[in-house]
Amino acid sequence: MGKAYYGFMESAKRLKVAEIVGEATDIAMKVKLLSISVREVQGSKGPFSYHYGLLGDETGVIPFTAWSVPATVREKDVYEISKCYTKSYRDKLRVYFDAHTEFKLLNEPLEVKRVYKFYNLKDLNIKDKFVTVEGVISGEMKKEYEKDGQKKELYNYTLSEGRASIPLTSFGKKLENNKYVRIQGARLDEFNGYYRLNISDKAEVEYISVDLPEESPISFLSDLKVPIGGITVTGFALNLGEKSGLIARCSECNQKIDDIRCSDHPEAPLKYDIFAYFTLDDGTDYIQVSGGFDAFGPICGITQEYLQNKTRPPLKKEVKEKLSKVILHNSLRIKGNLKNSTMGMGLRATEVKLIEKTDLGELAQINGGE
Repeated sequence: MGKAYYGFMESAKRLKVAEIVGEATDIAMKVKLLSISVREVQGSKGPFSYHYGLLGDETGVIPFTAWSVPATVREKDVYEISKCYTKSYRDKLRVYFDAHTEFKLLNEPLEVKRVYKFYNLKDLNIKDKFVTVEGVISGEMKKEYEKDGQKKELYNYTLSEGRASIPLTSFGKKLENNKYVRIQGARLDEFNGYYRLNISDKAEVEYISVDLPEESPISFLSDLKVPIGGITVTGFALNLGEKSGLIARCSECNQKIDDIRCSDHPEAPLKYDIFAYFTLDDGTDYIQVSGGFDAFGPICGITQEYLQNKTRPPLKKEVKEKLSKVILHNSLRIKGNLKNSTMGMGLRATEVKLIEKTDLGELAQINGGE
């Protein structure tokens, strides 16, 4: 691949990171290697490894992939690098090194300007792995773990901004609860269908004072594009899924049981739960909503005492009727978390409330009515 690229070159181009705006070949640059990692992969001709990371200069930062790199190349060093090229991968430009690329170690400092694209939480794009975000920090949970024989700390938070929120994990950096922050260099990942953010000591955290506008917490379904949390929507339930109703779970692992017992814990007793799924339409779009006891139990009058009553076990027909009565063809206000799946974007409900007839003016106003 490298030989094919360089066969078209006439002269090397010296570029700053900020000057890289498209695919280029045979370029030279003076940069600092900010990070370098190795990955082992299985190819058609057997296993092989390559390196990847970030490099930067006084104008910005860009990711790189190295098919070949000298063993003496080290993280945090400054190099004059020549005979490399840029190429777009998943709609994002990267610098590539191969066997032709030359590295010259420079014994001089280089101040790197880190530039991370700013996103509102509802607009986050997984194509950008490192981003700048803002919001209010809340819900601190501290954990300890061991790495390389040393005890380390991590903190779990929720970052909330506007009508959305997202889980945030901080490795070693304690944040201030209930403060509005701007975070530069947060890493965006997707796990189990949900977006989440991670930060390390390298991320820049700035506490700022802002006048937050008063706005309705309600989001339009047509505006929901990425799997973030803390979403509140309203709309009409058009149907109720056939498998909604009473379900059984293993009391040991909490997995749903479709057979008479759990395959992993056959001796464990079963416990009953409820589950519902339906299509919600708010006039701008529609979405599949699902949820369990915490979301639907309170609005349909189903309690844990009712579900776990050994004298009078709950009846499937009775539970289905209770769910149908409060969900089907009713106006609902739902809070929950968006999730990606093979079926598309869905909303996992954490709280559901009926919008009574006396409150329909609110729903009409939200949906652009009078």
